[in-house]
Formats: sequence, C-alpha cells, structure tokens
Amino acid sequence: MSLEGKVAFITGAASGIGKSTAELFAREGAKVVIADVSPEGKKVAETIGNGCIFVKVDVRQEESVKNAISGAVKAFGRLDILMNNAGIGKNIPIETMEEKDWDNMLETNLRGYFFCIKHAIPVMKKQRGGVIINTASELAFVGDIGWSAYAASKGGVIQLTKVAALELMKYNIMVNALCPGPIATPMLLKGISVEERKRIEKLVPLGRLGTPEEISKGALFLARDATFMTGASLLMDGGIVAKE
Repeated sequence: MSLEGKVAFITGAASGIGKSTAELFAREGAKVVIADVSPEGKKVAETIGNGCIFVKVDVRQEESVKNAISGAVKAFGRLDILMNNAGIGKNIPIETMEEKDWDNMLETNLRGYFFCIKHAIPVMKKQRGGVIINTASELAFVGDIGWSAYAASKGGVIQLTKVAALELMKYNIMVNALCPGPIATPMLLKGISVEERKRIEKLVPLGRLGTPEEISKGALFLARDATFMTGASLLMDGGIVAKE
C-alpha cells in the first residue's frame, strides 16, 4: 500500500472530490481525517473504516482549524498530507452579487486554505517533510460568466500555492495545486440548472463533466509520486485550458 503509515487531513471530505480522495487514500493504506463542517463527515469516516476519523471544522475560523489539526495530530501522532479541499461556489453576476456572497466564497475557498497551511506547517517542519495539496480550479486560468468570486478565490489559491512552495521547500514540504474542471459533485449539481449544466458541458472539449473518482487519482499522484514537483498546478479539466 503506497500510503501505508501516512496520515492525511482532508477538508471538505464529507462529499464530492474530498470524499472520493479520502476513500482512495484509505485504500492505499493512509489514516484519513475527514475534516468537514457537515456532520455527514462522521458517516463517511465510519463507512471508510481503516481507523479513519471525523473532525468538525469551519475553515473560515482560525481557532476551529487550529483545534481540528491539533486533534488529528493527537489522534495519530503526525500529519503527512494536508489536502485543502473545502470550498463553495455559486454562479452570481457581478452586478447582482451581494457582499456576503463574495465574502463567503473568499473566506471559505482562500482564507480557509491559509489557516490550514499555517497550522500544518509546525507539524510538518518537525517531521522534516510533508505534502500540501490545494484544490483550485480551471477557473483560476480562464473566465466564465457569473463565476467572478469563485474564480478570484481559485486564482488566489494558485498564488498561495506558489508562495507556500517557495517558503516550505527547505523543510521538504511539497505544495501543489490540483485544478479540476467541472466535476459532477453534489455541490455543482445541486447549485446549477439543467440548462447551466448543458452549457458547461459544451465548454469541455471532452464533452462531459468529470467525476470525483477521476480527480482523486490526481490527488494520489500529488500525495505519493510528485517528489520533484512543487509550486505547480495539475490541470484535470477535460481540455478546457488547452483551447484557450
């Protein structure tokens, strides 16, 4: 098992890409911490088994993040992989967007990543190594109508990834961004109309939405095999950026 003996802390792991990645990492031998604001994370942890645990965390609140990471380290004694994956997205035109919508997306999708990285660093430094995976998006590289706040947050994730990589490489901590295109997650499918889904599918050269299972394989690569890769962005977007 390629992740045998490793401990992975995955935010937003109660559903979608995070859940799929947690399942895959556990099959590869890792002890996985399901970190999510939703209590559904407890059911996910119980279903996965293999010593997987659930910790409730609101990534928008630094104290909540600090306590969650501390609890994970107390449970397992170490932290090898941090996957920042908690996120929200909503299609709202700039003209009609309210301040609370903008703030909520930026706080969850970007500030939450900062908090998690900040509090994972001391643990990984002590271990002299670790992996940080930041889930970004193809919308960090291309624009799309109605996704201004989401795209801005994900563009920020790319830059946060680059700076963190430069700061942490001397401690053997690799930091990379995983950039999915449109993925058939509960968050996306519940948040858009049938017409919007068809519009999005037409934007993807492969002609379909991706699956969480496909993206989790990219996360496994970054967690296990990307030993000479840091500050980079792994695009898994069905070819969207290639045509720009």
